[in-house]
Amino acid sequence: MKSLLNIPIVFENHQPSEFLKKLSDYFPIVIQSRNVFQFENTEGKGQILTLVIEPGFEVELLQLHFTEDLHIHPKPTEQNSRWNVSICNDYIYPGELFDFTPNNYPYCVVLSSSMANTNRIFPANKQIFSFSLTFSKEWIEQNVIQDLKEEASERLNEIIESHEPIFMMDNVDIDLHRIVETLLNEDLYQQNTKLLFYKTALDLTLTFFKKIINKSIFIPSAQNFKKRDIQKIQEINEAILKDLTKPCPSIEELSKAVGMSTAKFKTLYKAVFNNSVYNYHLNERLVQARKYLQSGKYTINEVAYMVGFNYPSSFSRIFKKTFGQSPLQYMGLHYEEDQDEKS
Repeated sequence: MKSLLNIPIVFENHQPSEFLKKLSDYFPIVIQSRNVFQFENTEGKGQILTLVIEPGFEVELLQLHFTEDLHIHPKPTEQNSRWNVSICNDYIYPGELFDFTPNNYPYCVVLSSSMANTNRIFPANKQIFSFSLTFSKEWIEQNVIQDLKEEASERLNEIIESHEPIFMMDNVDIDLHRIVETLLNEDLYQQNTKLLFYKTALDLTLTFFKKIINKSIFIPSAQNFKKRDIQKIQEINEAILKDLTKPCPSIEELSKAVGMSTAKFKTLYKAVFNNSVYNYHLNERLVQARKYLQSGKYTINEVAYMVGFNYPSSFSRIFKKTFGQSPLQYMGLHYEEDQDEKS
C-alpha cells in the first residue's frame, strides 16, 4: 500500500466510484455489504457508502478519520455534464474559497459542477463527514426542471446550462441541518436502513432545489445582503422554532432583536426563507403537529396545545386547510396503515 503523506488522490470529478477505487491504493478496502465499504490501517480509517438511486442520481456518504492530511484533487471535465450537492464539514475546502460567517452548525453546503476545480483537504485527526448527491445534467432536466413553473425553471436552467465552472458555498440552514441530523441519528450502515438513504436523498434534493429556486441559499451579492445579516436571520429563525408552544414574536420584536428596521427584516427574511415569518412559523407548527398525530400518543386537543394553538377548533380548521384532511382523518389514515403493516 502507498503512503498518504504528500500524495494527492486524483480522480475524475463527481465520480464517487473513482474516488473509492483510488483510495484502495492506500488502504485495504473491505466490502461490508453491497454498498458499504470500510478501511483501516495506521494512517486512517473510515466507512464509505455509495448508492445509485437511479441512473444519473447517486449518493455518497463519507465518515473518515486520517492521521495525515489527505489531499483530494478531482480532475475537472470539459463540460458541465454532472452536478454535485454536498453537505460537509466547513473546514475541508480552502478558506479563500468562501467568506460566509460560521453559524451554529459545523457544516456547509456546496454546489459544484464537474468543470469546477474542487480541490479539498481532509485534515489529519479530525472527523470528516460528507453527504453528497451527484446528478447528471439529464437527470435534473428530466426530474426537476420539467416539473417546475416557468420562472423557477428558468432560474435553475440558467445554472445548469452554464459553460463555465460553478462552485458555490454557503451556510447550512436549519432545514438542511435537520436532514444531516436525520442521518447522524441512524445506524447508517445497517442493511435495513438502505431505504433511509433513498428517502433522505430525495428529501435533500427537494429541499435544496427549492432553496436554489427561491434564492434562499447562495444569495447573490448583487442583492446587497451582508452575510452577517443573513446569519442573524437564520439564528433568530432557529430560536423561534426551538419552542413551538409559544406564539410567533411580532416583526417589531424580531427586527429589534437583530438590530434591523422592520422593513429590512421583512425583506431579508422573505429573501432567505421565501415566506413571511408568521407563515413559516405556522407551517413548522403544523408539520410538527402531523408528527405528533402520526405517533398515536396524543389526542387532537393535546397536539393543538403542544404546537401553540389556544383553541383546538382553530387548529383543526387550519390543519385541514393546509393538508386537505382534518386531524381526525389524518389519525385514522395512519391507524389503518399501521394495521395493514402488522397484518
